[in-house]
Amino acid sequence: MSMGEYSRVGESWPATWLLDARPSPSRGVVLELYEEATGRVREIESDILYYGYIYSDNPHAVSRQLVYEGLVEDAWVEEWFTPPYYREKKSIVVFTAKSFRELKRILATGEKNCLEPLNKYPHPLVEALYRAGLRPLTRVIELKERGVSTTWSYSGRDPILRSLVISAGNGSYIVEGGRRLRTWSIREVASAIVEYRPLIVFTEPGLYLRLVSEEPAVRESVWKWVLGGSFSAHEYYEWSRLSYTPLSLMNNVTIGRVLTTIEALESRKMKYVIQREHSRPEKFRSLVDLIALDRGGVVFKPRPGLYWNVCQIDFKSLYPSIISRLNISGETVNDPYCKSKMSLDYAGKDVCLERRGVVPSSLEKLLYLKDLYDRLYKKTGDELYNARKSAVKWLLVASFGYLGYRNSLFGSISAHEAVTATSREIMRKASERVGEEGLRVVHIIVDSLFVSGVPSEGCCGKLAELISGVTGYETKVESYYIWLYIPRENGSRRGVANRYYGLLSNGGLKIKGVLAARRDTPELVKAAEIEALSKLAEAREPGSFTGALLKAYKVVEDYKLGLTRGLDPRLLVMTRYRNVRGGYRKPPKYVVEGEGPPYMLIASKNGLKPYRENTELEINLDYYLEMLDKVRRELPEPGDVDAPASQNPTGSYRELACPP
Repeated sequence: MSMGEYSRVGESWPATWLLDARPSPSRGVVLELYEEATGRVREIESDILYYGYIYSDNPHAVSRQLVYEGLVEDAWVEEWFTPPYYREKKSIVVFTAKSFRELKRILATGEKNCLEPLNKYPHPLVEALYRAGLRPLTRVIELKERGVSTTWSYSGRDPILRSLVISAGNGSYIVEGGRRLRTWSIREVASAIVEYRPLIVFTEPGLYLRLVSEEPAVRESVWKWVLGGSFSAHEYYEWSRLSYTPLSLMNNVTIGRVLTTIEALESRKMKYVIQREHSRPEKFRSLVDLIALDRGGVVFKPRPGLYWNVCQIDFKSLYPSIISRLNISGETVNDPYCKSKMSLDYAGKDVCLERRGVVPSSLEKLLYLKDLYDRLYKKTGDELYNARKSAVKWLLVASFGYLGYRNSLFGSISAHEAVTATSREIMRKASERVGEEGLRVVHIIVDSLFVSGVPSEGCCGKLAELISGVTGYETKVESYYIWLYIPRENGSRRGVANRYYGLLSNGGLKIKGVLAARRDTPELVKAAEIEALSKLAEAREPGSFTGALLKAYKVVEDYKLGLTRGLDPRLLVMTRYRNVRGGYRKPPKYVVEGEGPPYMLIASKNGLKPYRENTELEINLDYYLEMLDKVRRELPEPGDVDAPASQNPTGSYRELACPP
């Protein structure tokens, strides 16, 4: 079925789904099928084969021996390309085994006899499902004696089953899914799980251990725990389908690992050998070269203050688009054996065009899916497609970071630098085009431009079109702000790149980086800032901003007064996930005294302490008063209302014919 097919295959209810898979202890793979009609899971044995790869100086002799001695189902010799640039070929033995246990035994025996196992990533179960054409979380259309056939449409629905997502943030535990609950009590969360008896719970390892410790019956109340993080069920299902990774292998998995699995399966089509030991070492580079090219994307240190009529234009999936369009991959950048190259002069790199790279080949499919789900969401309003789009977006965000990661299978420092240099060149062209219209770029964050003085949303859209035209990369209007405020960095007069908030043209607020947007902020402090910002949102023109600002100040003072008069201590609990910054620092006491992350903490006179109900603690009010003071400092100053930052020219649109 093509990726562009919009037919609602499998929309009939009830249906049977391939929910999960695991290696059978005897033969093949155990497939776990979920029947919507009964709400139950049943298991069937399948004869899916496992694939192994071995390098030997005499591959034909090894393959014959494996078959002759009956050690494998089959074995043969294939020509595969070897890293780092996949130019040279070598003959390797490919064999199939009836069970995961046999596969491991053959590979271990081969190593003892000086044979080299290859393609050890991804997990053999993933490749077995991939070779069999069985994506997890797809609808079963045929039951066979020892197997199934499945079908999938990208516009199709997900299985309907009882699931929960458990997370923690802003000092409380959150339960989402079939039941919705927000509580400060882990016991209450455990009771909700036992009562609801979900089929699957998605959460984090630390929360799972805390739940089981609090109420052991929780473990048996759930058919399957997936401990890869507190993402939605639809996101997990999408990752599982795209990477052929069953839910049984999703525990402690990272977004990068899912992406690498997708890339590894793509490399199988190209017959590229995967060896974790390979590397693409950099040549000696001068200090001048490092200063010029060893840099990231464009991030302004913005001037703090209040800006009116601000247009935020985002490039759509900029870094993945650069990778896909320019064919940037570890094996294509600075390939010394390539004859057909594209020179990136601004990056000091060459990109080979003779064949498609593994990374761009993988990302072009994800870019297509992100656009498809975006269109389906806008067309139907179904949150299912928004969740799938989010899942794909996470993979695209991770793609750039893993391109330069030292353990990346298909990346390199040179490829990483080629992408960042291209993004800087794109932002340079975009900024110059904005300047030609008499407008001012007040901030840039990697792939986002903030332009002040744009008189209307129509002009904002026209400006986005101009930027797309000059750069060649697709843009979108992310937001149009009636006003935008960039707070000052603590103790200085400079702005912070990732902290801002503003009033949108539709009357809503967009908040980034400040206390109200962080999940480690206590509920009381978060509520104070949101209420204060809602007062600022009453101002829709410069003349009314001073009055709104005074109201916002009063909100903060009222919260400080209420804090000193006493309130529910649960509103002061905060959530922390990381122990300390830097691996060689002594951890704080709450790490030693706590039960592991996420840490639910309250500020006492003796420092941050794990919060436990019905435990008397002398609360350190000064700690929370200081946090409220920080809320006040994140609000505009009276001088900002009349500061030059707010007196932006409206620009000249004589040539643009702006829509109203």
